[in-house]
Amino acid sequence: MTRLLAELQTTVLARAIRMFDGDLDRVTIFAVIARDTYPFDTREGLAPTVSAHSLAMSLSRPYETVRRHVHALVDAGWCARGADGVHANHAEIQSPDLTEFLTLVHDAAVRFVADMARAGVPMPEVGTVRPYHHAAGVQAAIDLMLAVLDTNRRVHADWLELVLFSTIYAANSRLLNADRELAWHYADGRKVPPMHLRQPVRTSNVARALGLPEATVRRRLVRLLEDGRVERVGKKLLASEAWLNRPEAIETSTRSFGTVRLLIARLGVNGFPLHDPARAYLAGRPEPVPFD
Repeated sequence: MTRLLAELQTTVLARAIRMFDGDLDRVTIFAVIARDTYPFDTREGLAPTVSAHSLAMSLSRPYETVRRHVHALVDAGWCARGADGVHANHAEIQSPDLTEFLTLVHDAAVRFVADMARAGVPMPEVGTVRPYHHAAGVQAAIDLMLAVLDTNRRVHADWLELVLFSTIYAANSRLLNADRELAWHYADGRKVPPMHLRQPVRTSNVARALGLPEATVRRRLVRLLEDGRVERVGKKLLASEAWLNRPEAIETSTRSFGTVRLLIARLGVNGFPLHDPARAYLAGRPEPVPFD
């Protein structure tokens, strides 16, 4: 699950960070606003709004920081003001560029569920379901990424450090993900994949994949290397399996799994074909983000 969540996050953020000029905070704040205030379908009427105060509380971020980003999102046209806060700008979300991006977000969530099922994770049983609309898949992808952010607060106190760790882990797992039988063999967490199946990645490739300045990535990697979350293998980087097996990290993964199961169940209630996830793709299975 950790590998697949890392791949989901990397796929989405590799595009989103570029769209928001390298500002991860702004990406996250806009994602919450979009999830809470835009239905993504054809329903008309006044959009609900969300206040900067509620955004700050839900994201555990300083109010002034959130307010500054909200103003910038409004000024850039991503959001519009309402009576009691802001909402995602309907015209902007319906633009061709953002429609293409939301299709990618949706299909990355479909890939995640399909690969979880392929790994042998039982899909939740749901009762009466609604007709499926891809809006539910987009919102599920946002919720999955926010759940990772929330459950990892203790072990990754900084957003960008979490993103860098996940991106490195996604790159390290690429050989495992390419050979699905090997990936499932090591999926139970009781075995550490041998080194030849874990692919170290260069700092420059991590920066390029995410669209971030290499100097920024190198500066933020210092803490990950100091506390052992990431190890150096020559001039390349490897997420530490020893760190991932620390009690705190295992507890975080356990909480994440419970949350993920709930989100998948909710997706099923919204009509997602849990027992044949590939039916839900809009544009097809997304290709992994390249690291070379």
